[in-house]
Amino acid sequence: MALKKPATLSRLKPLKIQPFISIVIPVRNAGRTLGETFTHLFGGKTSNGQAIRGLKYPLTKIEVLVADSESIDKTAEIIKLWQKSQKVIRHIKIPNNQFPCQARNAALKLAKGEYIIFTEGDCAPNPDWVEKMLAPFFKDQEVGVVGGEIHTLRFDPAKKTEHYCEQVGYRSVGDRVHLKNGGYFPPVVNRFPREVNGSQTCPYFDANNMAVSRRALMAVGNKFWDETTAESVDLSLRISKAGYKLYFEPTAVVRVIHPTTIGQFCGQLRVKGFGRPLTVRAHAKRVLEFRIQYFGYKSIVIPFPLQTMIYWGDFHFMHLFGVWAMAQTLFNVFSGQVLDGNIFLLWAIFLGFLFKYFLPVLKIQPASDFLLWVWIRYRSNLAMLLGGIQGSLNFGRLYIESSW
Repeated sequence: MALKKPATLSRLKPLKIQPFISIVIPVRNAGRTLGETFTHLFGGKTSNGQAIRGLKYPLTKIEVLVADSESIDKTAEIIKLWQKSQKVIRHIKIPNNQFPCQARNAALKLAKGEYIIFTEGDCAPNPDWVEKMLAPFFKDQEVGVVGGEIHTLRFDPAKKTEHYCEQVGYRSVGDRVHLKNGGYFPPVVNRFPREVNGSQTCPYFDANNMAVSRRALMAVGNKFWDETTAESVDLSLRISKAGYKLYFEPTAVVRVIHPTTIGQFCGQLRVKGFGRPLTVRAHAKRVLEFRIQYFGYKSIVIPFPLQTMIYWGDFHFMHLFGVWAMAQTLFNVFSGQVLDGNIFLLWAIFLGFLFKYFLPVLKIQPASDFLLWVWIRYRSNLAMLLGGIQGSLNFGRLYIESSW
């Protein structure tokens, strides 16, 4: 079925209908950032003294469900403080919970809104966020999910990792499924692994900036799956499979506070990589997809007993030829053989892929931190790759993550 041509929603008239909505925020030890989220929702002064007006949408039409997974920092104190002035905040305590999907599901059982908008305790919505998220639902009743763009909220300028995340567009929806300017995400037709794995070729929205209609949620059981990760990918795919459309509205913006350390950043990516074999197992057809990251990305897809996804690009070639060159060099040295031209060729190929892989780092500023940017790029890609391998072992589906 042909999709309607995307409209520019910024040209639409303001909403005349203002339905009751539920904003769901799962938190766990979010004391560092939750106050910023509340400030951008309700107005006030941020930690750096900036005055924020808060959401334009009437608070009489909003409930904010904060699902707290046994935080041990100041999260509960911050919630109680804001509840004194904002009665729309509901503090839901989730005992024995470790995962955001469980917190969101607990909130969904209590949510009263006709539309549920998901964000997180490290996000700062724009004042017109709700209106922008709701507009596509009233434009087309077949829309079940609306996702917005994710930008950076500069929170701690002294943290280098935050600078890196901002400049590489970490967590940005960007040009996912080639719709940078917004519009309908294409339905999954072939069910190839790349279409369901939670990558930029997969039509899904993250639950830090996603709105879902009550009708669409009820069609898939009114819940996220109970797995430890990739819940946003799975929910988007299930709603799409149920016949609803996914719409990307780039003007519906939240800004996210990025991790402060390389370890935290890599930890998030490892979890993301861990979940990709799971979504491939759950949603892909039984094929092996070998995706070459050259010539505009090309895939070789063949029937296979188990769903399998293998990316291959500069990161992989760099390691392949690096290990090969080192092994051949050590073998010749310890066996008393001459280091011949073949070994030097291997090292040359390795250095070529090394240079090509790290070339994009030259765009990251300040240039004086070049070696740090190199290290973050490498460690983050490795974390995602290792997460995918761990997920492969856990879920029984081979998944080799991409190079970036």
